[in-house]
Amino acid sequence: MASCSPDPLQVRRLIGCFQKPLVFRGLIDTWPMLKFTVSDWKNLFGENLLECRVGIKDAKSDEPQWERQSYNVKCTYDEFIKWSENCGDGNINELSGLETSKHFLYYGYKYMKDTFDPEVLQLTNWKAFGYPERNGADSTFWLGTAGAHTPCHYDTYGVNLVAQLSGRKRWILYPPEDSNFLQPTRIPYEESSVYSRINFEKWAGTVPNIEGTHPHVVELVPGDVLFVPRHWWHHVRNEELSVSINTWIELVDEDHEARLHESLVKFLVAHTSRNLPTDVLSELLNPNEEDIAEAHLDDIQQLVRYTLKATVAVTKEKISEGYSDVPILSEPWILPVMCNQFPSSEPEKKKTRSDHVHSEVGTLDVIRAFCHPRVIEIVSQILREEFNT
Repeated sequence: MASCSPDPLQVRRLIGCFQKPLVFRGLIDTWPMLKFTVSDWKNLFGENLLECRVGIKDAKSDEPQWERQSYNVKCTYDEFIKWSENCGDGNINELSGLETSKHFLYYGYKYMKDTFDPEVLQLTNWKAFGYPERNGADSTFWLGTAGAHTPCHYDTYGVNLVAQLSGRKRWILYPPEDSNFLQPTRIPYEESSVYSRINFEKWAGTVPNIEGTHPHVVELVPGDVLFVPRHWWHHVRNEELSVSINTWIELVDEDHEARLHESLVKFLVAHTSRNLPTDVLSELLNPNEEDIAEAHLDDIQQLVRYTLKATVAVTKEKISEGYSDVPILSEPWILPVMCNQFPSSEPEKKKTRSDHVHSEVGTLDVIRAFCHPRVIEIVSQILREEFNT
C-alpha cells in the first residue's frame, strides 16, 4: 500500500474536475483479483465458454480493423491461455485454424454482472476513489492476448477509471483539442463512441507522429489505475496477456449535452438505415448496434425531445471545488501521464482534395458527414436556441 493513502473524497473531487490523464498507484492493493494466478482465473471461469473476438496483429491497412472485420470464437479459459502461450511460435490454433502468432484473442468489453456470480462482483470495489457504492456490478472486464487492441476513440459520456490486474497494457491518449487531426467518425456507429479513422496499428510498438497532435503515453502494470478524462482520445493495446477492469463514471451536467448529441446521431442513423442495402448497412453499424435498424422511430424521436429538454433545463455551474488543494506532483499515489515530445515515427500524411474524385463519394461518406461531431454540435445549438424561443 502507498505510504500516504489519500482521502477517497479528495480522489473523487480530483476525478470530477481534473482535465489530464493520471495514474493512481497503491489504491487497489486490497483487491483479491490483483493477486490472482492463472490457476485462480481458471477456477473462476471453470469450463464456461468465453465468446472472444479474433483479430489480426499489426494490421497495416489504411483504416482500423473494425469489429465487423473480425470474427468470434468460443473457447474455455484453458483454451484461451493455450492460445496466448503459443502466440509466438506460429502454431495453428485448433479452434480457428489460424496462426496464433498473427492473430489476437480478446474477451473484452464484457459487463461483469453478465459474466460472474454475484459474490465475485464484490471482489472489485471503487471506494478508494470516492465511490463506495460501485463494485463489479458497475464495471466491465477485459481479457486479451498480446496484440489485442481497440481502435482509437473517445467516449462521449463521463470519465473512465481503468484498473490493471495483470500483464502490461499500453495507452496512447490525446486531448479533446486534437480531435480534428484524428479524423473523427461515427461510422461504424456505436452509441457513445467516436472513432478515429486512423489505423494506429500501422505504428505498433511506436508512437504515431500525427501532425498537430499531442500524444500522452503510458504503460500500465498490475496495480495501476488510469484516469481517462472526459473526451480524451485513447488507443489501447496489450503488450502481453492482460486483464483489466474499468468503470465509467457519469458527469451529470456535461453528460446532459452528450446525451442530446447521442440522440441526434441515433436519430440520423436509425432513419437512414431503413433505406440501405444489407451490405452498406453492415458497414454502418457495429455488430452490437444492429437492432437500431428495427427500432421504433417514435421512440427515438421522443429520446431527442427528452434529451433536448434536459439540456435546456439544467443550470450549468462551474465546479467550485478545484484541485488546487491536491499537490499533484508530490503525492506518492499519483503519476501524471506526460505528453510524448518526441514521437518516433513518420508523420501521418493528410489526404488532399486531389486524392478523391467526386464519383467516389458514397452513401456512407454522406452519412459520416451528417453525423460528424462538429455538425451535431451545430444542430444541437440550433435546437436549443429554437427551444428557448
